[in-house]
Amino acid sequence: MEPTNDSTTLSNRPPAPRPTNQIIIGCAVIPLLLIIGAVSVYGYFRSNAASRLTVPAGQVALVRAEPNTSAPLLARFGENSQLKISGRTADWRWLEIKINDDQTGWTARPLDILVWQLQAPETAPAAPVTDPNALETVAFSEMVFIPQTTFTMGSPPGLGEADEQPAHPVTLSAFAIDKTEVTVGQYWQCVQTGTCAAPQTNTGQLAADYLNNPAFDNYPVINVPWSEANRYCLWQGKRLPTEAEWELAAGWNAAKGAKLLWPWGNSADGIEANVGETSVSEPVPGGTNPADASALDVLDMGGNVSEWVFDWYKVDYYSVADDTDPVGPTNRRGEGTGRVVRGGSYADTTEQARTANRHHKEASYGYPTVGFRCAQDG
Repeated sequence: MEPTNDSTTLSNRPPAPRPTNQIIIGCAVIPLLLIIGAVSVYGYFRSNAASRLTVPAGQVALVRAEPNTSAPLLARFGENSQLKISGRTADWRWLEIKINDDQTGWTARPLDILVWQLQAPETAPAAPVTDPNALETVAFSEMVFIPQTTFTMGSPPGLGEADEQPAHPVTLSAFAIDKTEVTVGQYWQCVQTGTCAAPQTNTGQLAADYLNNPAFDNYPVINVPWSEANRYCLWQGKRLPTEAEWELAAGWNAAKGAKLLWPWGNSADGIEANVGETSVSEPVPGGTNPADASALDVLDMGGNVSEWVFDWYKVDYYSVADDTDPVGPTNRRGEGTGRVVRGGSYADTTEQARTANRHHKEASYGYPTVGFRCAQDG
């Protein structure tokens, strides 16, 4: 038998059939499946994209008149606020936000919210209204220094409420107290640092956007719970005044060596203050009523808004109070019930504006009639 020539045999074999099915699968089906998958993923994300922006935790959305960091500020919104998106810039860096039914503004897109998470049409910004030299600075409160003083705290029998008695002598070390109540603009500076929480609601008696509209920056801040008022003062290097310090600043007339019934004197007749019969039924900018000034020249302690102070409330605390730098009762069962609130507000009667009158509120809530001011050791 002659040997077989493998090369000849192989050359005479018919060519193997081409793997048509595999080629079709590799060149057409798989790319098609990848395209369908990509389109599906894109469609899923676009269908789930939101036309609303939730302000991330610890951030503040600053809404401006145009997409420019130096443009006039129109509104501020704290964390977890829900904002409706009405447009965007081409690069998605700025989002157009509806502030109310007839006004929009621009806020920078938070970096931790990706473009595919949002749905908004490209919008052409309005003509620039920017003043490049404009600076958003809000002056902090001027303080009034009060030297060490001994005075009579509370009210004598037959005057005032039961929780104002017994009247008792108190000696206070030197301290300073804000001349005016903390304003909306001042408080938002703390919010923008991430130190303070935004007010619990934006609505005030004056307007639905009272607390996020810079037009009200010079008005007293409200809707802030005790803890945030305290946090703000600490951020300022200050603290909330004690109840005794507040009463001294509101009622003490050093020249006469006597405490007054109201910050302005011993009669409420003929005094223009934002309280009682002369109230305008809403907050006003600090110092609007110069007659509402104490003998120590501290303003708005009779009206405008009431104020948080440091102390826990106890109805009979004066019977056991310290006679030197008292800080109120401890928060033990049966002793402290809420935090003390001092001074009258635009919603109160003139009687409630007396310097010795005491109120108390649940500390975890903010109230539309309650603001605060800060104090500092002398």
